[in-house]
Amino acid sequence: MRIGTLTFSDKSITTMYILKSKYLLKDPDNVIENGALLINDGGKIKFAGQFKDIDDADSYKTIDLGNSAIVPGLINTHTHLELTNMHKCINGKGIFTDWIRQLIDAKKDWSESEYTLSIRDGIESSLKSGTTTIVDITRNGIALNELLASNIRKLLFFEIINFDPDTAEDTIKDFKELISGISTDDLLSIGIFPHAPYTVSDKLYRKCRDISEECNIRTATHIAETEDEVEFLTSGAGHFVALLNDFKMLNRWNHPGLSPINYLNNIGFLNNECILIHCNYLTEDEIGVIEKSKSNVVFCPRSHEFFRHKDHPFPSLKDRGINIALGTDSLASNDTLSILDEMKFIRNSYPEIEPNYIFKMGTIAGAVALQMDDCIGQLHPGYYADIAVIEFQDTDVSNIYDGIFSQDSECVLTIVSGEICYDKFEISRKNNFKE
Repeated sequence: MRIGTLTFSDKSITTMYILKSKYLLKDPDNVIENGALLINDGGKIKFAGQFKDIDDADSYKTIDLGNSAIVPGLINTHTHLELTNMHKCINGKGIFTDWIRQLIDAKKDWSESEYTLSIRDGIESSLKSGTTTIVDITRNGIALNELLASNIRKLLFFEIINFDPDTAEDTIKDFKELISGISTDDLLSIGIFPHAPYTVSDKLYRKCRDISEECNIRTATHIAETEDEVEFLTSGAGHFVALLNDFKMLNRWNHPGLSPINYLNNIGFLNNECILIHCNYLTEDEIGVIEKSKSNVVFCPRSHEFFRHKDHPFPSLKDRGINIALGTDSLASNDTLSILDEMKFIRNSYPEIEPNYIFKMGTIAGAVALQMDDCIGQLHPGYYADIAVIEFQDTDVSNIYDGIFSQDSECVLTIVSGEICYDKFEISRKNNFKE
């Protein structure tokens, strides 16, 4: 299928080349000193190991990255790129529903070009911070063209909002028409994203589940994000009632008397190993439901901090073996779109969590959530050459993670499918490397 008349050039590198550095982190538990990657002309990894073990290394172009770490490209499993230019525009220190009102008001007069610029800035910021795969949420579909123009790997979720069960069928019909002309490939996947249990009817949630099975696409939703949401579902009271009444959305709705995760489970939405965004407020019972359903959880640490939520239950999720990925949410509730910054935040806030596990959250866990862990999230032969290079000042670190999570570390090179998408210091040019 075609997406209108859109085309974009293939900028893939057509010759094999080598990356070498002081450290190669093939996966969170596998560090190689004086490591190197040999990347083939199809944008995949042919060799990952010590540079000295590459046969005929002199016959390949080489980028010498010096005192840095070659690591798997970072995976941002939840963000809203269209809100990038909302940075510091909204006060999140009060009631969550007030934040929603501010957000709606702030963007109500935005033009398509303003949305486009915001998305474009978000993509650029993501690549500069070492993100090679991004899971973006779009309400209006404008993000599609901008994401297609970028070589970043992406899963684009189309957000669904409709609290009226009588028109659920119409909403799904509109969604199917919206995606009918989209052609997916190795760099683009699409999914369906029922927004939240206070904006999506139970009937529409079920329809979203059904369409995900019919079209073989991923599902995700915001869930258990605030205490207000818990109150709304369990008792039918709280700030969401006033918000939804203002928008004339409540109609004949009756609260289910269930906590958020139990509500989704009761209506059958957790059947598809879906992606659960936030999960800030969970009971032990709900954690058991998530574990049994094999759903994935996405933790957005600094957005969580922005809203002053209580301690996130991710250590308990970790102990139960639940897959926990990382997201940034948007710049309407964060300062950067950097997964590296999210990992540093966790390292500082939760010193008891092993650093290799934190790095797993920013790489492999995201790949698992996207059902792509056989091709991204690690640097092994046969995987896509999705790579970030992290530079740090300390030349004598005793543990690679001390360098990666140090205050001064930064991404200096980002590669997706073998293509250089960001090169801060023009390292490739200085190494006489040309595409």
